Order: sequence, then C-alpha cells, then structure tokens
Amino acid sequence: MQIRTLHLTDFLNLGRMHQADIGLNLPFAVMMPELLLSAALAQQLPVNTHNSSIYIYEEDHKVQAFAHSRTRQRRLEWEILSLGVVGDVQPEPAEAPVLERPLEAAVSLSSETKIHHAEGATLTAESVETQEEAETEALSEPDNLDYISSWPEGIEQGWLRLLEYMVMDAGEKGILRIYARIAHDAPQLELFTQTGFHTYTHENIFCLPYTQAVERPVSSNLKPKEQRNRDAWNIQQLYVATTPTFVQNSEQYNSRIWEIHKSYIPGATKESGWLLLEAEKAVAYVRILNYRNRYLLRIMSLDDRRDLLPDLLRFVLSTIKAGPDTQIYCLVREYQMEQEAMLEELGFAPIYGQQAILVKHTVQFVRATERQKARVREGKLVQAHRVARPNILVRFIKFLRRGPVMF
Repeated sequence: MQIRTLHLTDFLNLGRMHQADIGLNLPFAVMMPELLLSAALAQQLPVNTHNSSIYIYEEDHKVQAFAHSRTRQRRLEWEILSLGVVGDVQPEPAEAPVLERPLEAAVSLSSETKIHHAEGATLTAESVETQEEAETEALSEPDNLDYISSWPEGIEQGWLRLLEYMVMDAGEKGILRIYARIAHDAPQLELFTQTGFHTYTHENIFCLPYTQAVERPVSSNLKPKEQRNRDAWNIQQLYVATTPTFVQNSEQYNSRIWEIHKSYIPGATKESGWLLLEAEKAVAYVRILNYRNRYLLRIMSLDDRRDLLPDLLRFVLSTIKAGPDTQIYCLVREYQMEQEAMLEELGFAPIYGQQAILVKHTVQFVRATERQKARVREGKLVQAHRVARPNILVRFIKFLRRGPVMF
C-alpha cells in the first residue's frame, strides 16, 4: 500500500480516473465541476502552493483510488472536492432489507380471526394487512436511491487511508481546517467520521429552472444596494446575528470572507451580492456565485425583517438573464428553514436531499524557513529566525489564480 501525491507519470491514468457518485460537494460539483486534467496540471506548477492537490492510493503497484482537494479563497483551509476510482470499478448494488413477517405460513384469515405472534403479541388480520402495506410503501419510496449503493471494500478502505493522509499533510502545510459536504445518508459519511470530521450543520439544496425572467418588484420601501467590498463589515455583523454560535466557531469567518472577488480570467466564476441597509446596518443579504449559466444563492436576514426577503429575492432574480439552460441553486441551512416556503412559492424545488457540512480541525506545526544557531544574549537563550517573503512574481500569479469563496 502506498499513498502519494500525483506525479507526472500518472497523467496516462487521467482518462481512467472518474469521480465516485456519493453525493460529495454538491451543488458545486454540478455547478462548476473541477476538471482533473486542469487540477493535475496546476499541481505541477511551482506556484501552486496548496491550491489544488490530488492524492493517489496504490495497492500492489496498481493505482486504485484518488482524492482531490483545493484551498479555499483567502483562507488556510481546504475543501474536499471529490473521491474517485481508477478503472472500471462500479458500486455494488445495495441489498433490499429483509422484512421479518409476523406470519410465515399462508393461513386464511377472516377479519374476526386472531393470531398469536411468536413473541406473544396479539394481531388481527386487519393490522397485519396494514403493516404489510406500510412496509411495501417504505420499500417503494426509498430516500435518495442514488447514494445507497456501496463501493467495494478495498476502494472504501483506500478512501479512508487517503483522508487520513490528507489530514496529516494539511497539518504539516499549516492548513487549519478541512471542510467537506456529503449527502447525509451516504454510506461514505462513516469514512469521514472515522477520520475525525464532525457535522456542524445540515443544508438543503433548492433549484429553479430559470426559463422565464421574473419581473422586478415595484416597492418604495425596497432599495437594494449592490455590494461593494466596504460593505463586508456590515455583512459580517449580519452573519454573526443570524448564525448559531456553534456554526460560527466551526467556520471562523471574518469580514474578509465576504469581499467580492474580481476575476480577470475569461470564463472564470463571478461573485456579486445585494444587501438591504437600515440605519447603516445590514438587515438582509443575498450573495450570488455565477459560473456560465448556473447561479448559486445564499440568503441571510434578521428575524424581524424576513418580510423583506420575497421582494429582495425577486429583485435579485430580475437581474439574472433567463434562458432554456439557466439553473439557479439556493442553499438553505437547517437554522434557516423559514426560507423554504418562500423559495417554493417562487418555483424552487428541493433536489439531492439533505447534505451534511463537515469540518476537521488539524494541528498546525510551527516551522521556520531558515534557522540560525541559538546564542546567549544577556543570560537568556534566544532563537533567531529569518522569514523569507515569496517572490513578487509568485505572489502576482497566486493573485490571478485565486478562486471563488465556497460558502
């Protein structure tokens, strides 16, 4: 068994590497999929500096699985984008649960006949029939069929080893936290739990096929303001006022995270935002992440100003160009459930089921780039360090390659 980062010699295997369908990192995987080829090329550049990492799992000198992560914008944090396999490996279909019937023998029953169960419970024929109908309905409507399949044990053990190695490597590189999103009922969630990840909140994903534009509401009280970077402090205060403390401690957001990222690369993702201010205080906010004809929204508002949300969301939708292929996604966390009714009234529908948001806090090793010999000065032992600043060209290239914030 060997775990390593991707090498140039692995480029021949890129065509055989594909992501496993386990509900990981939705809806980003659907909205703006990360191509393995571009990620592999970026990893080989000398200025990559933790931006993208692909880890390979080998067994008997044969590549079997991989894991892909990327650095979050402006943060010492990683986001796990995908787990995958190499070759024609397919998931194993989940076996249907075996139902224990109270009666195994075929017995003719009338509505007045009583039957004694092996455990001593007394059931009527009508109650047996009702139980059978409930069990049949439970089987005919399983929750999230896409993610109940399990992969071969060797592949899942490989993913577990990859996650453990990724956590160790992140700590050595000074990464403070690693995040992941996965379907809450996916069997692979246990792999993250074993590695030390914990769920700090859940979210539902809503989608709107935006084929017809929404008219801009006419309201004298509604005066949305397009976000500027100077508004980041007000948005941070709104986030603090509307987010549970446990979630805040897990995310460790500061005002910089809300700044709008300006990309100068054609075809890259774009960010924008609209907010409502009252007495120089943000009371509602909608953030938009755009990639081609797909949009992702996140909504925040004070509890006593929820009545402004429907008109604000209609205003935001009116700024988006409608089309036959335009899709608008919206993330609703479990402490924002009041937004679901508003979204459904506007035509949004839940997709993919509920998603768990996980975090793993790593250990950061304190290291210096260069050390000098310790010397005694005035009776005290002093360790001298010299910190080397990165080359100005490297810093400029890193600035151009900055990606969007994954909220």
